[in-house]
Amino acid sequence: MDDSDGIYRLAELTWQEVEAALEETRTMLLPVGSTEQHGHHMPLGVDVYMPDAVAERVAEQTDCLLAPPIWYGVSPHHTFKPGTFTVESETFQHYVRDICVSAAEWGVENVLLINGHYLVQDPELDVVVRELTNEHGMRAFHVPLISVFRDAAEAVRTSELSFHASEFETSMMLELFPELVDMDRAEAVDGPEDALPLTDYDAFGDNRVGWSLSADRMDELTHTGNLGDATVATREKGKRMVDDVVGNVTQLVDALAGLDAPSADDATE
Repeated sequence: MDDSDGIYRLAELTWQEVEAALEETRTMLLPVGSTEQHGHHMPLGVDVYMPDAVAERVAEQTDCLLAPPIWYGVSPHHTFKPGTFTVESETFQHYVRDICVSAAEWGVENVLLINGHYLVQDPELDVVVRELTNEHGMRAFHVPLISVFRDAAEAVRTSELSFHASEFETSMMLELFPELVDMDRAEAVDGPEDALPLTDYDAFGDNRVGWSLSADRMDELTHTGNLGDATVATREKGKRMVDDVVGNVTQLVDALAGLDAPSADDATE
């Protein structure tokens, strides 16, 4: 691949081109997602399409390396609909960690895990970041999309509930991959009336205790697969959120470019 376009998609490079790219950057973006149901109006690959497209835009601006995405994640609660894949938490953690450690062996010093399957597999990726930092001497960051588009999402939202495959994700997909979204099939699915205290089904809700959903519970909550109002999603909202993500992540990557390599003495064996 000609690196003059500013994109370093590792899967498209030869090893010599990777070697040359490492003279310019030591930062790698790793899109991490899941293949799972996303309602009647969106495809199974939403959680990978989003972080991969966002990471590509960051790579275009920063010339950092972009790894092939991870398509399978921790999604046991979505198996009530066909097409969903899920892996065990420990399997997922080990797989992501090993990918990053192998990149470190040929020169990557900073890794950003761009997480499109946010909230659910946040705990696993937080563990991976800690291991990469403490045991392998890397600068590692977990970047859940929901955290880095929060300001824009809260500014543009019009629905009271956006939990899964609803206003936020649908809007971002309308901006990134409009051809994959069928708004004629989008529906609004209300949240449950029996939510417990200190829990909330909104992505930015008042969740003050840890909790989880089973496939049976999701089956009770939604006939479509989405939870929240997907009908109010727009491309304009999605652009605001995508711009927010790209700007925030680019700022971090640019800052990393000015740092010295992490010291081997910082790693604990």
